[in-house]
Amino acid sequence: MSNFKIFLKNFTAGRKALFKRMGIYLASSLAVFEAVNIFLEDGTAAQWCEGVSLGGISLKSLLTNVLVYLAIGMILALLRQSSFAHYCMNIVGSDVKIELSMADIFSNKGEIIVPCNTTFSGRKEVIGGRSIQTQMTNRIRFPKEETSGESNDAYFERIVSDSLRRPECQERKLPGQKELAGKLYDIYEYGTMAPVSFPVDGKPRNVILLAVAEMLEPDKPKTDGQHLMKSIDDMWEQIARNRTREQTLVVPILGTGSAGITDKPQQTVARYILRTFADNAHRLGIKKLILSVYPQDYLDDKINLEELRCYADYLCRFPDSDFHIN
Repeated sequence: MSNFKIFLKNFTAGRKALFKRMGIYLASSLAVFEAVNIFLEDGTAAQWCEGVSLGGISLKSLLTNVLVYLAIGMILALLRQSSFAHYCMNIVGSDVKIELSMADIFSNKGEIIVPCNTTFSGRKEVIGGRSIQTQMTNRIRFPKEETSGESNDAYFERIVSDSLRRPECQERKLPGQKELAGKLYDIYEYGTMAPVSFPVDGKPRNVILLAVAEMLEPDKPKTDGQHLMKSIDDMWEQIARNRTREQTLVVPILGTGSAGITDKPQQTVARYILRTFADNAHRLGIKKLILSVYPQDYLDDKINLEELRCYADYLCRFPDSDFHIN
């Protein structure tokens, strides 16, 4: 049902593109119709088509019926409209791409940024059941020949704890600890990144946990625009220094899920991610950024895809990196 709603909404949101596309497809169909008629002027070809029957109708009758071509053109235009949400373009003068994707974030290929809290807790009684992190933990599946012997939550926390021992993470550890659901956790600065790998849906996925929210108490994360923007800026700085494991980076619209920031609309956060990536692309070592849009946010009008497409197009055509002096 969600895909059907998205399909219908695309007709409204992208109606100008749809009408333009229909004109192109219908004109192309008529051109093909004329070409086929010229081909059928050859008596041998026409005779052969007359002898071929499809559902009781001769192939020649179908090929010489202009309505068939117009119908095919119309259907192709309508089907093409379903990809309105997709955008991908190179930043001018580089091989770096920006892509917009509206789908399950884990269906995208590449290393995934997963928003997390500053304690990096992974227990469901702490983080709740609505976040991308929870979705990922629930989808941890080991291949048949492997097993951790732990619950998904315990496995998550063990793997993350090992990653947080890295010097670059220890440098960002804050004094004191936070008690959540009867367990003490170290606290890290906003923007701290913990690279890990998990068997999501049975397949190994490289993931970077990014601290974007403070956990006030179980299932009550909190962030604001200032801390969120800092986390995004810190993310690019750390990637520039340490690089990612894959050249494609998948980023959701951070801080707008269970943390629910109110002082920055999701559209603003999405634009900030795109803008700061374009500004830093020349030094990140990333070949493609995929901004993953949650489909329900699009249906609820929290995200204007046409505006994001136009903004991404502007960033790709006129990158501010043109003004950088090396």
